[in-house]
This record gives sequence, C-alpha cells and structure tokens, in this order.
Amino acid sequence: MKQIYLFLSLLVALTGFGQGTPIITMIADGDESGGTPEVLEIYANGTVDFTQYSLQNQTNGGTTWGNTFDLSPLGTVTDGFVYVYSNKNNSTDVFTLNYPSVTTNKLDATSSSVLNINGDDRIRIIETGSSAVIDTYGVDGQDGTGTAWEYKDGYAKRLNGTGPDPVFVETNWEFHNGALNTHGAVQDGTTYESIIGIGTYTPPTTVSPSLAVTSPTNGQVFSPVTTSVDVVFTVQNFTVGTDGSVDWRLDGGSWNTQTDTNPITVSGLTAGSHTVDLKLVDNSGNDLNPAVEASVTFEIATYTVVHTIADLRNGTIGDYYHFDGEAFTIGGQAFQSGAVKGYAQDATGGILAFIPPGITTNAPNLYDGITDVKGKLKDYHGVLEIELTEDFTMTGNNQVQNPQVVTLADYIANHDDYESELIQFNNVTIDANGDTDFQSSTNYDVTDGTDTVVLRTAFNDLVGETIPTGAVNITGIGSEYNGTPQIFPRDINDIVDANAISENNIDGLEVYPNPVINKQVFVTSASTDVKQIIIYNVLGKAIYQTEINNGQAINVGQLKAGIYMMKIIENGQVGLQKLIIK
Repeated sequence: MKQIYLFLSLLVALTGFGQGTPIITMIADGDESGGTPEVLEIYANGTVDFTQYSLQNQTNGGTTWGNTFDLSPLGTVTDGFVYVYSNKNNSTDVFTLNYPSVTTNKLDATSSSVLNINGDDRIRIIETGSSAVIDTYGVDGQDGTGTAWEYKDGYAKRLNGTGPDPVFVETNWEFHNGALNTHGAVQDGTTYESIIGIGTYTPPTTVSPSLAVTSPTNGQVFSPVTTSVDVVFTVQNFTVGTDGSVDWRLDGGSWNTQTDTNPITVSGLTAGSHTVDLKLVDNSGNDLNPAVEASVTFEIATYTVVHTIADLRNGTIGDYYHFDGEAFTIGGQAFQSGAVKGYAQDATGGILAFIPPGITTNAPNLYDGITDVKGKLKDYHGVLEIELTEDFTMTGNNQVQNPQVVTLADYIANHDDYESELIQFNNVTIDANGDTDFQSSTNYDVTDGTDTVVLRTAFNDLVGETIPTGAVNITGIGSEYNGTPQIFPRDINDIVDANAISENNIDGLEVYPNPVINKQVFVTSASTDVKQIIIYNVLGKAIYQTEINNGQAINVGQLKAGIYMMKIIENGQVGLQKLIIK
C-alpha cells in the first residue's frame, strides 16, 4: 500500500489531481468604510468543479455553521486562485480598488451574509451534496477575539505546502492582525493586495491520505440526556470502500469497520468522558504505513443538584443543573416556533427558563408551583437563563408571589439583584413615544421625574392595550438587555392608576355574597373585561390571586374564616372591597 501512495504522489506531482481540492489560502478583513472588503482567497489544487462546493460561516461565539453560499458561479478552475468577496454596506466597489489585479475568477458575495465577518469569525468550505468539511479557518465554536488567529483589520495567509484542514490547524498559518488598519485604496491610496501579496501560495507536492473528525469537537460537552452521538469525519486522498475502510472504536473497545464516509453513530453512552478513535486501513484490514489516525474526546454531562434558585443562579454558565426545590411561575408565553419562555421565583430569587419545542406538555398557570427543573445555564443578553433538557414537574401548589416595591434609582444601581423577579415601580409615568397603544417588542421610557428605566413589551398580552397618560404603578418582571435594566409588565393589569389604589374606579362593581358563606364569591361589573383578583390578609400579605371572567365564581374554600381585603383590577382600573368569610 505504501508503494501505491508513493506512486500516486509522483503521478500527482507531474500531472496534478484528477479530482482537485479547494484550499483556503488567505482571509482578509478590510478597513475601508464599513469594515470592507471582506475577502477569501481559495486555491484550486488540481481541477476543481466549484459547483460541488459551498461556503459557510460561524460568527462571534456561536457554535452553529450557517449562511451557506453556493460557489457554483466560479465554474471549473485548475491550479489557480479564486476570490470571494463582500463590500458589505459600502456603496463603493472597494474590492476592485484594493485588488486591481484580480480581474477573473472572482465572486461577489455582498448580497449574502457568509462574508459578513469581523476578524473573529470562522469560515469553511463544504461539499454541498454531503456537507463534508473540506477546509476550515478558525477554531470551531470559539470567538476569535484576542486569539492568535484573529484577523481584525488584517489578514491571515496559509503556509506553503499545507492544507486543506477540515479541522483548523493554527500552525499552518501566519497571522497579520491589524495590518490593514487605516490603510486602503480609498483611505491612504495603499491597495490591500500590495500589503498582503496575493496569489503566492504553493500547494503540497505530494499526496498523502488524511483523516479528520469535524464533529463533535474535542472537549465538547453534551446534555445529560444524550445517549448517542454522531461522529462526522472527512477523508482526503483515499477512497473509502475502494482503497480500504475506516476502522473505529469507542473508549478503547473492539474495532468496527465502516466502508463509507457516513457519520458514525456511537450509542449506549452514559455520563462521563468518551473517546472515539478512527484509522484508515487497506483492503486487507492492515493499517496504512505511515498510519493515518484521528480521535475525538467528548463528555456526557451530569446534573448538579441545587435546592434553591439562589444556588442555581450561583452556578456556572454552560453547566447542567437539577433544581429540586419548589418555585412558582410569575409569567411566560409560547412562541410560533413551539418554544416557551417562562419565569419562576422562590424566596431566594428568580430565573428565566427557555423550554425548547417538545420538552414539556405542562402548562402552568400563574403562580403554580414547579419542581424538578433540569437544564443548562446560559447567558441571554446578560440575563441568566436555564435551557430545559427534560420535562419539569408540577407540585400542585399555588402561591401568589408579591412584587417587591423598588425605586427606579435602586433598580438602576442593583438591577442584577432583581433579575427575573416580580418587582413594582410606584408613581411613575410612561413616555409613549407618540404611540397610543403598546406596540410589539418596543421600548418605552418609564420615569419618576429623576431616573428612567426601560419598559419593554416582552409579553404579547400587553400589545394593543392603551398606554396610560398619568401616574401609574407598574408591576413586572425585572430584566435587562446587555446591561440596560428593563421591566416586563405581563399584561395591562400590571399597570394601575397610581391615584386609584384606594378608590373604586370600576363601574358597576359588585362582590357577592359578602359575607361568604358557601366558599364561593362572585365579582361582576358593567364591563365584560377579564378581572385580576388579589386577596390580602389583615397583615397586608397577598395570599390568593387569580383571573376571572365577569360573574365567574371564585372558590375561597382554602381561606380560613376572617376578614380580608380584595383588590379587583379591570382594564387598568382598581376596586377595593372588604371581604368577610364565615
């Protein structure tokens, strides 16, 4: 077998590849207006039919490859360079100005997002039909800011005789981060190609088989519910099924043989670290000489058990947790995608929960108790979030969560202390921004005359409601957006006339029978609007809360005989009624 590959190497050195391979040889982040142009130099090593290939990118700290861009317009190129570029939002064709010698084999990707990159992003070439990774620049899943391979306002060039690398190999590159800063044909008359020296790459002169795992990445951590993982790999200069096969094993066990390049599914996985080894073998089952091997190590996570939300909030982003205490829902809503976002709090704190589609069939009402919450801690624009990996449990309990009254100044200074908890601002006004009704996903300033906090319509039930013009008390969920504190009222009943709190402003309000003698009380008014009911004990503590339709019975059988105060909120208006239960 060694002689065969030696002969093939000599043959290729003389005639080139029969079936060529595209190799990324330069990436540049221009510094002209708008951060342009973004340029990718690709070498067609042999005869490359670009109709078979596409580009994909991975931006910032993301872990998903996307923005697939078809390279078909480049056609077929033999032993030559091609250039894919984007002028982004620049009205000037700064690519042509900065790379004047590139007159052919170029492809404008300005209309795509694939080259909407900023010096810290990753790019790769894939085979369009199979999604097999051919060559990659940048570490998968890593924001390049501050790394050796960052190329912001600069460029990176592949070293001669290296590549392609389905998994990024840093030592195969030279880096010039910041080298294009303040330069450019428009800025100072210096073209980028004169700085970079394009089209200088020399390909390998020999051909050797290669094997690389492209997914999962080394050190990747999977959810505790994971029992199987697909290992995706690429093979170069070796035809699996003709020249030999791919042998693989899990955790040092017996070798298995695969005669195609489909992903290898390893199953029966349990919590802990696992390693998959792969190697190329000839048709007799013998290792190649020299050996061609690859391996990947990944982990199936375990849950850390916590008993309070405060303990959960003290967890580590990216780790998995099992909250086994009891918390109570304070708001939530579903989205068209089938995902749900909800908030829950206990006596120690609050948390935002993201529930992907298909995780649960539970539908808790406001203030319902929940437990057995399992998931991964994540950061959502500065807000701590647990993304559920399994269904949670309903406790069957119901407990009203009282909002904490907070001044705007205190909230601005300490908003992290109130994150995802129910809070209340008193005697504030809302800047309607010229709107009459609350608009979807819109920010409105709330002020007490000195300080200002953002009210955001994060809940759909508030959208379309009339924006109050006077002083109001606002209840909502404390949140933020990348450090800017916000409050999310859940519906219009969370926004109450500040001057109506001690009055009955509900037309035709009746509460009967009062005293209550058969565990049921009815609330009616002249309006058919939904009514929010809150019952307080003599200490002023809210002990029961519900929402009813006009005339609907309220079951107060769980309350002991005594005197209570009932607050009725209807379309922003408030009524107070002493309630006697016998």
